[in-house]
Amino acid sequence: MDTSTLLLFRDLCRTRNMTQTARAFYLTQSALSKRLAQLEEELGYPLLIRSKGRQQAELTTRGEKFLVLATRMLELYEESLTLKEEQDRFFLRLGCMRSVQEAFLSDFLESFLASHPRFSLTLEDHHSHEIRELLLEGLLDLGIVQTPYTGHGLVSQLLYDEPFQVVMKDPGSFRGKIRLSVHDLDDRQEIFQSFTDGFRSWHDTHWRILDSKIRVNSTPTAEKYFQAPGDWMIVPRSVAAAMAGRGFTVFPLEEVTPLHQVYLTWRQDENRPHVKTLVDALNAHFNP
Repeated sequence: MDTSTLLLFRDLCRTRNMTQTARAFYLTQSALSKRLAQLEEELGYPLLIRSKGRQQAELTTRGEKFLVLATRMLELYEESLTLKEEQDRFFLRLGCMRSVQEAFLSDFLESFLASHPRFSLTLEDHHSHEIRELLLEGLLDLGIVQTPYTGHGLVSQLLYDEPFQVVMKDPGSFRGKIRLSVHDLDDRQEIFQSFTDGFRSWHDTHWRILDSKIRVNSTPTAEKYFQAPGDWMIVPRSVAAAMAGRGFTVFPLEEVTPLHQVYLTWRQDENRPHVKTLVDALNAHFNP
């Protein structure tokens, strides 16, 4: 058993896709399969469920347990490499929605890491449900999500909340306006992204989602489809602020919107002091 094979296994557990992992490590899919089969032979039990036509890699029960061990083994190996240069490094893996990264995380982390030089941080962007699974699998230490995951081994707490706003690349006839009403916005020019169930319920009282111009699952994708004057999208205020920096025009709504709530979540059994340090720093940043 070597670290390179453990890295292959860990990445496959993250991607759940043989082709994607093989490409990332510059291997053929058959070479990756052979390496994993050799690992299984060495361990004496199967790690993956294999069946014809299966699209995603799925772990056996023992595979799930071995993933936790493999992750810790790799962490220990990585920590051991730093002993000659520096002791007492604190390794942290933080999963975060891309919109939150855009809104505040880079500035916060720059300040945090400068004042905590012993911290070594891995930052990954995922959707909220992906972060939940990675936390439960032990592949992340902390997550920033828009759904409160409490119970089933996880704890969540509200980090901040914010209203939704309208963004346009070319305001067209709305240029010069300070605010807009929901009645100003044409369904057929909407670029729709669903953020939370509460947002979707509020949205559907004003517009028909099937009448929207296009439906997307990420803001970077949405930005490609602002093509006509008056094309619009509703996003959280922090996302709107980031888009304003890229030339978009932002309009608050006259009507009250639901609040976009962002949560910090971690495993219920988490008790490492350096994880608590980051939790406390995030809380202090948003709740001074």
